[in-house]
Amino acid sequence: MSEVRFTFEWYRSLLEDLLDAGYKFRFFDATVEPDTVFLRHDVDWSPRKAVNVAEIEADLGVSSTFFFLVSSPFYNAVNQECREAMERILEMGHDVGLHFSTHQYWEAEPTDGELVATVDRERSILATITDGDDPPVSFHNPPEWVLRRRFETFTSAYEPRFFESVEYHADSNQRWRDDPPLADGIPKTLQVVAHPVLWGERDGWTTDRLREERDYHHQRVEAHLERTDRVWRKEATDALGGGYL
Repeated sequence: MSEVRFTFEWYRSLLEDLLDAGYKFRFFDATVEPDTVFLRHDVDWSPRKAVNVAEIEADLGVSSTFFFLVSSPFYNAVNQECREAMERILEMGHDVGLHFSTHQYWEAEPTDGELVATVDRERSILATITDGDDPPVSFHNPPEWVLRRRFETFTSAYEPRFFESVEYHADSNQRWRDDPPLADGIPKTLQVVAHPVLWGERDGWTTDRLREERDYHHQRVEAHLERTDRVWRKEATDALGGGYL
């Protein structure tokens, strides 16, 4: 493969290489078989970029799973923008799962009952948004105590069959720049994790991407404040019998 560039164009070329090698892209409810790719996206920051990635994949006939947080400090899963992003992703034939952050709840390992009950509670919230009934789970910045475990009530992307029995490639913090996927050839079965926020029309470093998202969210908040201010001003002037200031 060519040198890694964190552009949508390079990401497309990665998918094309996998398709040319005869791989099939499957969801996490599928059996682990040779020539299978479990393609996953953890939506840590950017629902809008998740849609960008989903469009590239749909254009190639590729299916993937997008894992959304319901406890994110950066977006609200029930906000219109995020709901519409999930709806669009599902319409394109992809799947939506829960990206669960243990760090929102515990500093140390909880009991199994606490962990499963809290994950299932967030899964039920996501299911009401997507009309899904059994969303899979990927853990956000997973602590060691959720890795290589199988859970009775939900499918985890870190179960041994997806994490140990297959080759695992994640672009976290753009590590692919130093350790590109498929550099040593294409394995029989693999899980690929690509974070939408890290990709764009032009190449950029992780810090650049996060600043872009910061600026985008800042502009959205400013626009919301301006709309709210106009409404409040109109209500106040109407209550006084005057015109709109």
